[in-house]
Amino acid sequence: MKAGNKSNNPLLRLERVSKLYPGTIALYNSCLELLPGEVHGVIGKNGAGKSTLVKIISGIIPPTSGLILLQGEEHRALTPMEARQHGIGIVTQEPQVIPDFSVAENLFTPAYPCNRWKSIRWSQINARAAEILRQTGIDISARAKGSDLTISEQQLLLVTKAFYVDNAQIIILDEVTASLSEKDERLLYEMISREKAKQKAIIYITHRMAEIVKVCDRVTVLRDGQTIVTEQVSRLNERELSQLITGQEFPRDSQKMPESKASAASEQREPVLLSVERLTKAGNYYDISFDLHRNEIVGLAGLRGSGRTEILKTLSGILHADTGKVILAGKARGIGSPAEALKQGIAYLPEDRDREGLIEKLSVRFNLSLSSIASLRKGLFLDKKAELSRTKGLVNLLSIETPSTEEEVHYLSGGNKQKVVVGRIISRKPKIFLLDEPTKGIDIGTKASILEMVRTKLRENAGVLITSPGLEDLIAVCDRIIVLHEGRIVNEFLKRDFDESRVYLAMQGMRP
Repeated sequence: MKAGNKSNNPLLRLERVSKLYPGTIALYNSCLELLPGEVHGVIGKNGAGKSTLVKIISGIIPPTSGLILLQGEEHRALTPMEARQHGIGIVTQEPQVIPDFSVAENLFTPAYPCNRWKSIRWSQINARAAEILRQTGIDISARAKGSDLTISEQQLLLVTKAFYVDNAQIIILDEVTASLSEKDERLLYEMISREKAKQKAIIYITHRMAEIVKVCDRVTVLRDGQTIVTEQVSRLNERELSQLITGQEFPRDSQKMPESKASAASEQREPVLLSVERLTKAGNYYDISFDLHRNEIVGLAGLRGSGRTEILKTLSGILHADTGKVILAGKARGIGSPAEALKQGIAYLPEDRDREGLIEKLSVRFNLSLSSIASLRKGLFLDKKAELSRTKGLVNLLSIETPSTEEEVHYLSGGNKQKVVVGRIISRKPKIFLLDEPTKGIDIGTKASILEMVRTKLRENAGVLITSPGLEDLIAVCDRIIVLHEGRIVNEFLKRDFDESRVYLAMQGMRP
């Protein structure tokens, strides 16, 4: 796949580009150069600046300072339309197919071929779409609806649109393999190879080092909003790349790493609240076994698609395992629904709080009381005085910033919305907390306060299972970290052995 470039004149160059927000430096003096016929990897931890970089190049946001050069032409900023006019296309990690449109319509929207009377030439669209699908090896009908496609097929369809219909010369692939099946991932790599031969340039954003090594010619590492290095992939091994990403060197005793079957159970004096035995859900996770003790915080670390969210959803009754056991307080239990999980003392904080965790058009009071209405009843009626007292107590406990408990939730900041979800699950006094990315999408100050709340208030007389988009969060609060790769447990780290570079390597499926 890797071949030499015919031209050394960059299609794109970023020079000392910065993006500043109040109290936050998202990108600082970052540089990037993209050559014709090059696949250029961009890698870094969550929060490293990858998304900001992509948004600046595609015209979604303007930089605060710096220059964007497109084939030598200087720009202080781009709009999305200007980016498209300059041949920049982007495919994001969340497929954005129009569900009621056919595959052909999705491929050609919004620029449908028309005849001289401005009527859309549907027969030409369908025939051309069928030919593109045949050439790329995608086994779907041009007349199928977008809603009938799998997530993997939707993602591949959007990549195909960028390559073959929009005819972009610079294509940004932003974490696209996270949604792809193994078969469709192979088709993607074949497409990339063909487009390279046409001297198109690809910016390949990923968390996975193995993909960088497999696909990319050069790689730029971002850390804390800054460009750390741009280097030929052939000159870096995976250990060196991991060090550049995390900013940590490997200790000399790196061979003394705990094996994947390591367990902290023998060191725990507290009773086991939850045991998971050989839990399997095909396509999501396999043979998962671990214990969770009282007063213990256990992190589930893994890349997107590693199975971490699906494990929490299974324990909360949203998904159902094919095989395996869940043992609570020494007894095997079936968790058939979220309501059953709540009865068993399990509280779940979802990754997508806006869709799964809140009713945004209703008040702070209503949302905080939602999970505990039964305990607030006085006969047939709701005890309004008790509800208000509990609501005010939770607002004070979690420092929720709201002008009133009657304020509609959608008016709150992202951090305060997250606190409302946490408050709702606290109100039932559960024995086990399942927290799926509790710090996702919130500011630094609120993040610190939520992590402190997990470390102090939530773990008290309970057990906590937590995932996070950033390893630093897990290292800050956890007693143990279980590492998942492609749906399987590959390693386990005790607190005394926490090392970001080692955990990061394990997440990539490599032995630290």
